[in-house]
Amino acid sequence: MVEISVVVPVYGCPEAIVELYSRTKKTLEDMHVTYELIYVDDCDPMNSWEHIDKICRADSSVKGIHLAKNSGQMNAIAAGVHEAEGRWIITMDCDLQDVPENIPRLYEEAKKGYDVVFVRRRQRTDTKWNLFWARLFHKVFSYFCDLNFDFDLATYLIASRRAAEKYNESMDIARDFGMYLMWLGYKHSFVEFEQGERHSGKSSYTFIKKLRYAITTMTTFSNRVLYIPIYAGTFSAFCAILYLIYVLFTYFVMKMNPEGWTTLAAAIFLFGGLILNALGIMGIYLGNVLEMTNRRPKYIIQESLNCKEDDRSEEA
Repeated sequence: MVEISVVVPVYGCPEAIVELYSRTKKTLEDMHVTYELIYVDDCDPMNSWEHIDKICRADSSVKGIHLAKNSGQMNAIAAGVHEAEGRWIITMDCDLQDVPENIPRLYEEAKKGYDVVFVRRRQRTDTKWNLFWARLFHKVFSYFCDLNFDFDLATYLIASRRAAEKYNESMDIARDFGMYLMWLGYKHSFVEFEQGERHSGKSSYTFIKKLRYAITTMTTFSNRVLYIPIYAGTFSAFCAILYLIYVLFTYFVMKMNPEGWTTLAAAIFLFGGLILNALGIMGIYLGNVLEMTNRRPKYIIQESLNCKEDDRSEEA
């Protein structure tokens, strides 16, 4: 049986693939373990598949998966984890910010009896703007999902076969590997690595993509978001009662006739917004139910090399 499977979602960094392959392969060979490398091309418009194709045809220990359309990093990782046969599965980014030479330390930590070992990033190279939104998202996510998820955790991690199989059984809309492993509650540990320099390109995660990812993930992992309209409605009702007391006081005690059209307009906009907000949140959850009922595949494989099955698709 393969000891270690390394899963790498590929998008936007074709120049890094060859160096990533050579460094990862050397690291694993020096460890004297059986291994496989799985590169999942998330329909990269920069022709990363050409590099993966050449590597796979020259080295049978490398598996290549080419997705028919861009499905997102979560689903690309899901495709690789589904294909992985190793006793331990490692996920890492393709841009060399996750340093391959740190794999032995991850492996040794996992062998101490942990099902999952997460990597905390030191000296992150992200911009202050990206760091701000990342911290904000993880704080909000941790609250709504009742998970103490660390902002500094990376895609880089190692998971046992049984943890990966639980992930493969998941029917969730959002398939974030790290967050799902944290949710499982298996015994886990943390190691700290310095983030490597990005080899080439830039992150493809725009603000809109991050916002969609945040909404999808929070509404998948928890129903706490549904409580927002309840809290907002309660607060609005409390404010309305206070204002009603104020109006009655000014009318009967101060003998003043408050103008009503501004109050009415404000009330309409306030409660109209709250109602639309509540309908939108419920709509998101209903949309998630629809997606799960339709059981459409989360990704479609255009081509695969050295894999167990060819031209398969994942329905979970």
